[in-house]
Amino acid sequence: MLADDLTLGAQTAEYRHAMHCLLHGDSRTRARFDTWNPEWRPSAPQATERDDMIVVRYASWNLIKDSGFFEVGPWTVHVAPGKDWASSLRSPKLLNGASWEKVDVDPGSLKISEAPPASTVNANGGRVWIAHAPVLVADVVPPRPVGLALSRSAAWFAPLGVVSWWICASAVIAVSAWPFLDGRKTAGSPEKAAAGVLATTVLQWAGLSAALGLTLLLILQKFHSPFPVPAVVGLLSGLTLVLLARPWLPFKRDFDDSRRALKRRATVIAAAAVVVTVVGLLVVWAPHLIGLPSNLTPTVSPPASGVAGLVLLDLAILWLLLAAIVAWAWRFVREGRLGDSSINGAPVHSVRRLTTTGAALAVAAGVAVSFRWYSFDHRWRRSDWLGEASTVFGADYRTILGQQLAGFASAGPQWAYAYTWVLPGVALVALLHLSYRSSSGASLAPQQWDLLLVIAVFAIVVALHSGVFFAGSLSLAYGFWLPLNMVVLYVLVKAGRWWSLLGRVERKAGGNCVAVELSTAAGHRRLLEDAHRWRGLLRQLRTAYQGEADDATRRNLEKQLRSLHRWRPAGCRHDCLPDTVSVVDVALSWGPHRHWWHNALHAARWAAVFGILPSMVTAWYENAANTEHWNFTLNSPTGIPDVIAKFLTQEISFAGAGLVLGALWRVLPGERGPLRAFNLFVAWLMPIGVVAALNVSFGSREVGWQVLGVVLMLMVLTLTSMWMDADTFRGERRYWAKRLDLLTSIYQVHGLSRQIAFLAAQLVTAVTIWRTLVVSPK
Repeated sequence: MLADDLTLGAQTAEYRHAMHCLLHGDSRTRARFDTWNPEWRPSAPQATERDDMIVVRYASWNLIKDSGFFEVGPWTVHVAPGKDWASSLRSPKLLNGASWEKVDVDPGSLKISEAPPASTVNANGGRVWIAHAPVLVADVVPPRPVGLALSRSAAWFAPLGVVSWWICASAVIAVSAWPFLDGRKTAGSPEKAAAGVLATTVLQWAGLSAALGLTLLLILQKFHSPFPVPAVVGLLSGLTLVLLARPWLPFKRDFDDSRRALKRRATVIAAAAVVVTVVGLLVVWAPHLIGLPSNLTPTVSPPASGVAGLVLLDLAILWLLLAAIVAWAWRFVREGRLGDSSINGAPVHSVRRLTTTGAALAVAAGVAVSFRWYSFDHRWRRSDWLGEASTVFGADYRTILGQQLAGFASAGPQWAYAYTWVLPGVALVALLHLSYRSSSGASLAPQQWDLLLVIAVFAIVVALHSGVFFAGSLSLAYGFWLPLNMVVLYVLVKAGRWWSLLGRVERKAGGNCVAVELSTAAGHRRLLEDAHRWRGLLRQLRTAYQGEADDATRRNLEKQLRSLHRWRPAGCRHDCLPDTVSVVDVALSWGPHRHWWHNALHAARWAAVFGILPSMVTAWYENAANTEHWNFTLNSPTGIPDVIAKFLTQEISFAGAGLVLGALWRVLPGERGPLRAFNLFVAWLMPIGVVAALNVSFGSREVGWQVLGVVLMLMVLTLTSMWMDADTFRGERRYWAKRLDLLTSIYQVHGLSRQIAFLAAQLVTAVTIWRTLVVSPK
C-alpha cells in the first residue's frame, strides 16, 4: 500500500512514488524552468505510524522575490506583476474522497484579500476551513516593498533608471576628462601631453561604455530580438573592445620597443581574440553542425556536441568581455603612468605574460560557466526529488540544460558589464596622477579640475558601490545619484576649507606661504622637529605643575612653548598660528607626506588593509550567513563568482574612500584624523539619508543590513585616519615599541581615550546590528 511505502527510506523509489501521489498526483502545475521556483526543504518529510494511521510531517518554504510560480508543499503561489499572490491548493485524485479535518492558512503579517468563505477567521486574519473542497485558492496581499518591486510600473521605471545611470556616468567621466584635452594641443610638459592622450582614451571609453550599456538594455533582451542576436552582439562587442584597447603596447609610453616585439605581441593578442570570436560565431551561424536549432534553444534533448557548443559559446563571450575589461584597465594604467617608479625599463608584459593572462581569464570564464551549470543542476535536483521535473517543465534534463546555457549567452554579458564601473575609477585615478605630476607650485589640496577628479572618484567608486542599495530601488534616482554625491562633497570641501585648521592658519598667514614652506623637504622636516619639541616640552610642563618644580623651571618651559607657537615659515610676514593651534596640530593636519597625492595613496593603502575584514563580513553575510543564504547563492547562476566579486569590489570601494580621505585631508574640518574621517563620512551618508527617506520599497531587515555597512565604512575611515596621524610622526617610531604608544604620545592620554571610545562605540553598534540580523529569528 502507498501508506506503507511512506515509512520506507527517503531514498527509495517506493517512498518517492508514494509522496508524489500524496502531494501532487496528476494535479502538478506546468511551468517554464525560468518561472518555476521549487520549494526548499530543511529535511526529507518524515512518516511515522500512530495507532492505525500513517502521519506525515512535511515542512518546506520558499522565498518570493520575483514573478513566477513558487512551490510550497502541496501549495503553489502564482506571483504576477500588479496582482495579489494567488495561493492554490489542488488535491491529487488520491485524496478526492478523503476526509479533510481542516485546512489552516496563517498569512502572518500579511492579509488575505480574497478566499472562499471560511469556517473560522483568526485574529491575525488567518483562515481555517473545515471539510473543504478539493481545490482551494486564497489571494494574499504582498508586502509593500516586494509589491512595489514587482509592480508593472517598476518594469517600466527600472530601464529608465538604468539609462539615466549610463548617461550621467558617461557625462561625469567626460566632464572630468575634458579639461585635460588641451595638453595635446599646446607645447608643455610631457606629463601634460600624456594627460591629453589619456583624456582622449577616457572619452573613448565613456562613449563605448554608454553604447555598450544601451546595447545590452535594448538588444540583449530576449523579447526585443531573435535569440542568436544577443550572442553575436556579445561576441563582436567583446572583440571590438579588446582591439580598441591595444593591450600589446609596452607599459612605458617612451620605451623604445622594437617593432618586431610589438608586432609579435599584437599578433598574439589579435589572433587569440579573433579565434575566440570565430569559434563563438561558428556555433551561432552553423548550429546544425552540432545538433542545435537555428535559434540555439533546443526543444528536444540535444546531443553532447550541442551542449559542448553552447558551453564554448558562453566561454567565448565571457572571455572576450573579461579580456576587454582587463585590457582597458591596462590601458588606463599605462597611459596614466601608474607604477612608473617600479618599472626598470623593460616592458612589463612579454608574450609569455600575455599568454598567462589569457589563460587566467579563460579559467575565470570557465569558473563562471561551470557555476552556471552547477546552479542549474542544483535547481533541477530540487525540482526532481520526486521525479516530477520532466513533467513540470515538459522537457528532460539535457533539453533544459541546453536552454539555460543558451540563455547565459545573453545573461553573461550583462553580468560582466555590471562590474565595468571599476574602469572609470581606474581612469580617473590615472588622470589625477598625471595632473599631480604636471602640477607646479604648492597647494593644500586638489583644486579646480583636480578637485573635480577627486569628487568624481568619490561618486563612482565609493558612493555608487556602497550606497546604490538606497538609490537603486528608486529607479529614476540611478543617474541623479552621482551628481547628488558630487554636489554634497563639493559643498563639504568648500565649507570645510574655511573651517579647517590649515585654512585658518592660511588666512592668518595672509597667503600661500605655509603650503610653500611645508611642500619642501627642509620645511616639512623643521615642522616635524618643532612638533616633536612641542610635545616633549608640554609633557615636561604638565609634570612640572603636578610635581614640585620651581617657578623658574616652569617659566622656562612656558617661554620655549611660546617661542614655538610663534611659528613663522619662510615667506610669511608674521606669525601664522591662531591661539588655539599648535605646531603639532599643523603637522597632523598636513599629513605624513609633503604632497596631497602621496597622502591619498597612503590613506588608500591603509583603508584597503582595514577593509579586508569588513569586506569579508559583507560578502559572507550576503551570500553564506546561514544555510538559506548559502543555498540561495548556489541557486544563483553567478552565485559563487558574485561572492568573489563582492569582496573585491568592496575592497576597491574602501580603497577609494581612503584615497579621497587622503587627498582632502588638509581641507577637512577637524584637528585630529578621526574627526576629519567623520566629516567625510557625513558627506557620504547625507545622500544615502535623503534617498532612503524617500524610499519605501525595502524592509527593516534590509535597512538594518545597510546601516551595518554604513558603520563598517565609518570604522574603516576612523582606523585609517588614526594610522595617518601615527604615520605623520613615523620618524619617531624608533622611540616607541608599539604604534599605540606613539598614538598616546600624539593624542595624549585623554585624547586617545576619546578616539578609542569613539571607535569602540562604532564596534558596539556594528556588533549589535550584526546580532540582530544574524542571530535573531528571520
